[in-house]
Amino acid sequence: MATEILFGINTAEEILNAGRRRVVRLLISRDEKGQRVSALSGLARSKGVAVEFCASSVLEKLAKGGHHQGVIIEAEPPKKLTLDDALHLIRDPKKTIWTALDGITDPMNLGAIIRSAACFGVSTVVLPERRSAGLTPTAQKAASGALERVNVVEVVNLNQTILKLKEKGFWVYGLDMGGKPMPQVDFTLPAFIIIGSEGEGLHQKTREHCDEIVSIPQKGGVESLNASNAAAVTFYELSKKIN
Repeated sequence: MATEILFGINTAEEILNAGRRRVVRLLISRDEKGQRVSALSGLARSKGVAVEFCASSVLEKLAKGGHHQGVIIEAEPPKKLTLDDALHLIRDPKKTIWTALDGITDPMNLGAIIRSAACFGVSTVVLPERRSAGLTPTAQKAASGALERVNVVEVVNLNQTILKLKEKGFWVYGLDMGGKPMPQVDFTLPAFIIIGSEGEGLHQKTREHCDEIVSIPQKGGVESLNASNAAAVTFYELSKKIN
C-alpha cells in the first residue's frame, strides 16, 4: 500500500476522526506536551494506530521543511471518486454545490480553496489532471484537515465534465473578472462553480461553456482578489441557498 507523509495537528485530527483512509502511524515530537497532543495520541490508539514519540529532528527530516507543528501522520493517499460515483452521492440537488479549479497550480491556493469548500457546504471539488495543483502534502496541510470533509473528483477533460453536469441539471458559473457582479446574480442549484487562475483567469473554452460569468465587486483600488479568497466569497454567497 502506498502511503504519504502529512504534517500538522489539524490534518492528523481530521484524518483520524474521519476514518476515510488507512493510517499507518502517528509521530509526535517529544517536545510537544500540550493537552491537544495528548488527546491526539489517545485518539490514534483508540483507532488502532501506532504512536511514536521521537526527536524533533526526525520530524523535520520527514516533513522536508514543512511546518509540522510537532505532529506527522503517515497515511494512504486521499481517495478520489469518479464523476459518476460523486453524482450517485447527491441526495438533494437543490442543496448541492460543486466547484472546479481551472488552472490553479499553487498547492497553497488549492488547500485554502478546499478548506473554504468544506466550511461553506461545497460537497465536491473537481480537479483536472492537467493545469492543476495536485493533492500534495503542502496542499493538504493548507486544507488543514478539510480534505476529509469533501469529495474529490479528478477528470481528464474539464469541459467534457461541464457538459455532463449540465445534462444532470447543474447550472455552471465561471468566476472571473469582467463578469456579472455577484449581487446581481440569482444563483440556481445544483451549481457548479469554476474558479480560474489569478494570472490567466478561466480558459476560453471553459468560459464558453459557463451559463454565466460572475465577478466580485471590489472597492479600494486593489486589482483583484487571490483565487482562494475569491472562492471563499463565492462559496459563502452560494451557501445562503442551502441554509
